[in-house]
Amino acid sequence: MVDYTKIYLLNIDTQKLLKLKVLDFKSTISKTTGEINESVFIAKYHFCEITIQRIKEEGKPERTHVFFVGSIHKMWNELNGIKAPNYDEKKLYKGFNGNQFTLNNIVEVRTHLEDLFDCKASQMIFQNIEFGVNIILDYNPILFIKGLLYRKNIMFEFSHHGNSSKVIYCNYLLKIYSKLYQYDMAENVIRIELKTLKMDGLKDKNIVIDIKTFEDINENTLDKVSKLLIKRFNEIRHYDYSIDKKKLTEHKLNALRDYSNPRYWINDLEPNDRDRHLKRLDSITTKFSKKRFQKILIEIEKKCSTVNQLFDNKTREEINKKCSTINRVFENPFCSTLNLLDKELNIIQNTFKKEIEKEPKKDEFAKPFSSYQEQKKTIAEYNRLTVQNYNTKYNQ
Repeated sequence: MVDYTKIYLLNIDTQKLLKLKVLDFKSTISKTTGEINESVFIAKYHFCEITIQRIKEEGKPERTHVFFVGSIHKMWNELNGIKAPNYDEKKLYKGFNGNQFTLNNIVEVRTHLEDLFDCKASQMIFQNIEFGVNIILDYNPILFIKGLLYRKNIMFEFSHHGNSSKVIYCNYLLKIYSKLYQYDMAENVIRIELKTLKMDGLKDKNIVIDIKTFEDINENTLDKVSKLLIKRFNEIRHYDYSIDKKKLTEHKLNALRDYSNPRYWINDLEPNDRDRHLKRLDSITTKFSKKRFQKILIEIEKKCSTVNQLFDNKTREEINKKCSTINRVFENPFCSTLNLLDKELNIIQNTFKKEIEKEPKKDEFAKPFSSYQEQKKTIAEYNRLTVQNYNTKYNQ
């Protein structure tokens, strides 16, 4: 459930750290003067970054700071030899976090970092942290994402051809995006993600989450984070594009033309007028749609309860061994094994594909691709035909 982190490491033996063979620390060079900055050393480590910063001030003892930044989910996958479905050794690879990442895996990463930095988990202080879950849908995630209207008076921002969205606040952001599009996955995977910009982003008047260091990550705190993620997701206002417009009156159809437009809610309606229209939209959605928002909400609850359980207590020796268990092999020849960590992710769901006549057939996605660009082109066409067919079907 935990992904990106920024960690400040307290009281680390930097001389010992600099001598580790697994870390290749490099100094930074000024682009203006060409001078080497010997106060900052950076090492790349399994798609993460470790920085040692030395601060010298006249008349004061030298201070040293150590930071660890990056996705511990990607790091875990890389340590265990798990590659993305669209992995191509000839292309720049940025890691993979499209499978499930459980509390067991988080504990493994924590133990690995304790050994790497020769410290305790209580010395790893979070400055930023990201929580999220991957959910499998029976339709293309873009059909849900395009219906995101606003949350707490702020509209969603969209990118990556409509496959990614986020809504930003002072201390946190909520991001919803398609893993299908990002990694050309076989399943229709959507990710729901809460990222803190400051640790205050975890504050809530009804949910007390006491996470300060890596030591604080456990079943209890992750259960509270799950409740916060569910609460903030449930505050989203969404338009369901599965509404069957053929069953609606002309009056309701005219209303939906406004209701599907985020700017109508934020710019045209006064805040005290929204409630009446939201109730009307909810009524139409409940009666005439596939209730996609509520189904995703239920899936988030299920997924959180699964990935946040600590199923066993491995020894440090067992954790440090490279994972050899293979749960799944993708058909893409460039793809390494993918350790999918629950039964649902071992099933390819094609319900959505039966609904779209012009969509590429399953076999077209299953066969090997000659290049990453060809894969991207195919997924882009899949998304285009998805939206085109739904617009044709429901906007007549």
